[in-house]
Amino acid sequence: SILHEVFSTIRTTADIPEALQRLQFEGVLYDEQITAERITTMLKKRLEDKRVSDWFSPRWTLFNECSILSIEEGEVKERRPDRVMTDGQQMVVVDFKFGRPRDEYQEQVREYMELLRHMGYQQVSGYLWFVYSNKIEEVK
Repeated sequence: SILHEVFSTIRTTADIPEALQRLQFEGVLYDEQITAERITTMLKKRLEDKRVSDWFSPRWTLFNECSILSIEEGEVKERRPDRVMTDGQQMVVVDFKFGRPRDEYQEQVREYMELLRHMGYQQVSGYLWFVYSNKIEEVK
């Protein structure tokens, strides 16, 4: 949940130190097991992947943890993708996962992508990023 918090609050890699400092101030990073240095080291390793480093580059306009509302069967439904980005041409959805892959994760990202298409975006791609294993799955 700490890493999810970091990813949900940063726009680019330059925002990492400030996000970690805030978590230290809030008492979230508090012992020898969970330190800003350890998390920084892990993040640097994960951000070595070109796709991931691009997702955290300044070229994107970011919609972080924003709600997408839809009406289904007469009820308003809210969806909250972890990260939605646009460069003005394409939309990219990234959902961070910290456990093992599950089929429903693919379906979850497909729903986000379909909602964006219904909003009029033509070029929509989606990814699941399993942060601990650093595995990236493209969602079709």
